[in-house]
Amino acid sequence: MRKIRICSQIFFLLVFTGLFFLFNKNPHAYSLESEAFLFLNPLSALITSIASRALIMPIVAVSIVLILMTMVMGRVFCGFMCPLGSLIDFLDRFLFTKMRHEKRRPPRFFKRTKYVYMILLIVLAVLGITFPLFIDPLSTLTKIFTLVVNPVLKIIGIDLIRTVSIFFPAAGNNLYSHYPLKVPLFYGSVLTLVLVLFVFVGGFWDRRFFCQYMCPTGAFYGLVSRFALFRRKTNDMGCNSCSRCARSCPVRAIPDKDFKVTNVSECITCGICVGLKESCSSFHIGIPFRGLVSGPDLKRRHILTGAAGGLLMIPVFRATAVGKRDDHGRLVRPPGSLPEDKFLARCLTCGECMKVCPTNALQPCTFTDGLSRLYTPKVVPRIAGCEEKCSLCGYVCPTGAIRKISYEEKRFAKIGTAVLDRHRCLAWEQNKECLVCDEVCPYNAIEFRIVDTVKGKFKVPVVNQDLCLGCGLCEQHCPVFDTAAIVVYKFGENRREHGPYANEWQKKDILEKRKLSDSRNMEGNNILGGVASEPGMNGHPYSAEGSSGFSDGFLE
Repeated sequence: MRKIRICSQIFFLLVFTGLFFLFNKNPHAYSLESEAFLFLNPLSALITSIASRALIMPIVAVSIVLILMTMVMGRVFCGFMCPLGSLIDFLDRFLFTKMRHEKRRPPRFFKRTKYVYMILLIVLAVLGITFPLFIDPLSTLTKIFTLVVNPVLKIIGIDLIRTVSIFFPAAGNNLYSHYPLKVPLFYGSVLTLVLVLFVFVGGFWDRRFFCQYMCPTGAFYGLVSRFALFRRKTNDMGCNSCSRCARSCPVRAIPDKDFKVTNVSECITCGICVGLKESCSSFHIGIPFRGLVSGPDLKRRHILTGAAGGLLMIPVFRATAVGKRDDHGRLVRPPGSLPEDKFLARCLTCGECMKVCPTNALQPCTFTDGLSRLYTPKVVPRIAGCEEKCSLCGYVCPTGAIRKISYEEKRFAKIGTAVLDRHRCLAWEQNKECLVCDEVCPYNAIEFRIVDTVKGKFKVPVVNQDLCLGCGLCEQHCPVFDTAAIVVYKFGENRREHGPYANEWQKKDILEKRKLSDSRNMEGNNILGGVASEPGMNGHPYSAEGSSGFSDGFLE
């Protein structure tokens, strides 16, 4: 049984890793469910469904199957399928074995912590809140892979290609042409490293430390598996009370004194106890008899503690001024995001959308954005803008916090508005020929006007807020150092839970305005190139004189 478990762990870890690195990218993410592994968590389905007041498919359907499997087979997910548990087992075996000492093991009653934390999460979900530090194993590992492992591997890959290029230039160029690596940059890397230490370094004190004492998903599976049929049974004739099974159990599911009893809520069916001596015990399917199995070490006071903790957390999320903070109006969500309350209720902060983003525009929110938004995705245009024809983030979101939208629909999904600061713009302030924002704008939302200066006539950019979607490409490419001269704010955002972002006549009107804006810019180029010096220029409708004013997206 132990060999079967190891093979199963390796298989599911490879599946998880393959889905993350090989299929969570363009174009595979459009057609394949690269986030499918995140469906395998019933607690995530329960919390997000309660918090958002909606059944989220397909995660709910998959969770029902897992719950039924757990009721029969026990916590096989934890022992055979969980990729985070597999990595913890590996580190416990090859890194912390000689470091651990029996005297450092926490008392058994510390296992109640995970049940208290699970109850706290459920109480918050009833109140419409998804706790951002919801450290279930799957979303936690995905987050670690996105923010730490993937950038590190990209850096190592680039260094290897550079090393090869030094000795074999042709081979190095060939490698880079086939594998054009780009290192993603993320905020909050230090906090994520702390999370890594929190999850993995616990092996210094006890085996499967995170699983035993902190994992709320493990607590949920423990409750469901209370009367599991597949369980350990001891052989009265073969057991000589040597206590080897209790000492070897990685989750201490066997009491130190009564070795015939098994705590089925803690047992992960790993088979280590059975592998020591087959004549002592075995796993089989049978009715759990009282006295031979025990359930979670959970009392009424622990339930009340978790409920009280959830209620005491309400002021942190609801009665705080930090909840109103949005980085001075610059907290821009990805295209397709649900309205903010629904978005926060559904988002697991897994980081799948940040991993799949081809431009690295999506960044995790930090504590400065408010605790309720921690690790949720936001667009940071100064790092990168949102690609016009990309809507991958919605296709990898496991809970639908970001909608799946087509390219046709994304052209009308407004996430913000660009605002131009005349005092920082090179064209306005220094009379320099700079229309980078106009050149990179995919929606023709940047128009230019012609103004008279002491140096002659110059073209200056102006934002048409009716056409701007807030993609941020203008801010990304603005040559002004530090803070760009054109900045995207979230005002004007259009976030809907259902339905199109614009009706048919609105779409037609917007497309016509974009074509008109493009033709005006081309006409302005011809005027400036030929007729701009004629006396009648000042009366031209696109010149600064004679116009009624600037667009609403212009900042004096």
